[in-house]
Amino acid sequence: MLFRGRGANIGIRAPAWLVRGSGAILGLCLMQLLAALGIFSALGVSVTLARLVCVVIGALLAPSAVGAWLWGMTALTAGLLLVVSYTPTAAPLLAGFVRRDGNRSPAPDAVVVFSGAVTAEGRVMGPALDRLLTGMAEAKRRRIPQLALSTVADEDDPTVATSERDQRELALTFAPELQLRFVHDVHSTRDEALAFAAVARTHGWQRVLVVTSPSHSRRACRAVERAGLAVQCLPAVSRSYALSKLDHPESRRLAFGDVIYETAATLLYELRDWM
Repeated sequence: MLFRGRGANIGIRAPAWLVRGSGAILGLCLMQLLAALGIFSALGVSVTLARLVCVVIGALLAPSAVGAWLWGMTALTAGLLLVVSYTPTAAPLLAGFVRRDGNRSPAPDAVVVFSGAVTAEGRVMGPALDRLLTGMAEAKRRRIPQLALSTVADEDDPTVATSERDQRELALTFAPELQLRFVHDVHSTRDEALAFAAVARTHGWQRVLVVTSPSHSRRACRAVERAGLAVQCLPAVSRSYALSKLDHPESRRLAFGDVIYETAATLLYELRDWM
């Protein structure tokens, strides 16, 4: 249809509205494929905005000389999605972002746990909950008395409570013996690393055990080291997918999305000398 819209000698010329409509549909298909690969999450782009932009671009490009490229781009992206979903490609890529340090001496003075998303009620969720549960369990197991947590809120809705109350309730339930330290007003891994380093200086901590999601562990631990602390790095238990058994298409796509995100974030942090 796009070839006909450009007047190629393969039949009658298609109406312009039909060509543009086909381009818009292809643009939408391309957007959905890219979203499934985690591209928009890595770029921090709203899926709704991406959908609108891809539809408009598809409709505008369809009658032009590059309209046929929409088919090629969509086919290549679909092929990549199939490779990611049905081959073990994601596993070795993800492994490069996971850092796990052994139990080295001296023992850490505190456990620091990176935060994550919260619900509309200020409850920690998803990877953030994985991190907190792992951090509390490790602090109890190794008898590390201090637990440092960063609080977050829904930046799009200032009426949502921060995560601090929920974090306190969970700690009181599962690890009441731990002494909690909170850092506030953090919006990135860099912010958290600097805030944790400041708390460490205040309390005289020399070495900390950093707990965060597996794919985030290398960047987070290097950011804390860059802030001036000695670090032991521990990836949290992941409940989003099993790192040791990425044999399901959905799990592989989630892992690949993390690879895309961390690749972009790592490049940014290295360029800014934050890690």
